[in-house]
Amino acid sequence: MRKNLFKANTLRDFDETFDPTRENAALQSRGEFISAFPMRQLGNLDIDDYVIGFNKNTFCYRVEVQTRAWAFIQGATALKFGIYYGSTKNDPKKTYRHSKKFGRAKTSAFEAVRSALTELVALGGRKQIDFAAIDANPLSQMFKAKVLSLYFPDSFLNICSQEHLELFAGSLGIPDDEYASEIQHLLMDAKNSNRLTRKWSNPKFMEFLYAEYYPNRRSSGSKVRKPAKKRPGTVNFDELQKAWSKIGKKSEAYALRWEKERLKGADLADLAKEIDDRRNRPGYGYDFLSFTSRGVKRYIEVKTVAKVKSGGHRCFVSETEYSVSKSPKHSPEYFFYLVSLGKDGEPASVTAVRADEQYKASELLTATYEMRFELSDS
Repeated sequence: MRKNLFKANTLRDFDETFDPTRENAALQSRGEFISAFPMRQLGNLDIDDYVIGFNKNTFCYRVEVQTRAWAFIQGATALKFGIYYGSTKNDPKKTYRHSKKFGRAKTSAFEAVRSALTELVALGGRKQIDFAAIDANPLSQMFKAKVLSLYFPDSFLNICSQEHLELFAGSLGIPDDEYASEIQHLLMDAKNSNRLTRKWSNPKFMEFLYAEYYPNRRSSGSKVRKPAKKRPGTVNFDELQKAWSKIGKKSEAYALRWEKERLKGADLADLAKEIDDRRNRPGYGYDFLSFTSRGVKRYIEVKTVAKVKSGGHRCFVSETEYSVSKSPKHSPEYFFYLVSLGKDGEPASVTAVRADEQYKASELLTATYEMRFELSDS
């Protein structure tokens, strides 16, 4: 493929303004997925471990919903998975439902679906990829594209829509009449042919393509926005300290697991054991020292996010944390890992936001000061 497909100034402009919030979520979701469903176990899947409709831990639910940040495939019916558990407009009863091309009975249909899935993964892992065979696989095109991108990110870019693949192919001079999986592969070639983009993650490169060639379709902006109304700075610190002591350590442990999954999703699982826990050394100004990529350190400060009764959310930043996060050494890779709690009061999700982006989208209020002094005995 022809090199230098992208203008250098266009790439630099995107790189300088890129908000990695979505990228972080995408990589973590992939790491969590491949931990839950390693390739070697796909041939042993039971039907209830596969179908969407039962719970949030099945293969299809994770592919469609939990890895949504990696690639979006929602919209088509659940028949795209070959078999699912649910109801229809004409039949409200929940039961197993399958595409007739896989067979008439539930058991035989699932066996055919599972066989197609294991065959797809075997094809995707070959050194010489047979794109025609992938195209002939009976699973739906969008589902196949998502599975291939999750298991083989070095070979298949995480764009799954046939229409979008053809759009980007045409924009980059790639024949748009190729098989969808081949376009995914050729887009990876385009990424790797440039010395800047080859260092980017797949989610980041995908965001660039949408920003450059389909700007009305996606945005990579942070989920964090300034509050609609100014908030008073009155805080009950005794109450907050009690609440923090109950949930703070749980949030930190949850964020640490999340970070290890992000590293795995970025194919950096070997670096997880190198994460340095600095929670007991507050002078550093962050909780964990991790890695954004090989050779690039990431400074992580975990914050439990609380809802404010008057609306919005808040957390608290110490003077040390603020100073360190704004320093030239740390600023480019200093991240707040914002831990949100579920209805049960337990950590439920993480939003990893670069500190500079967080400050831009937040209202900073002076909450407290430390007073240091001596008292005489007289």
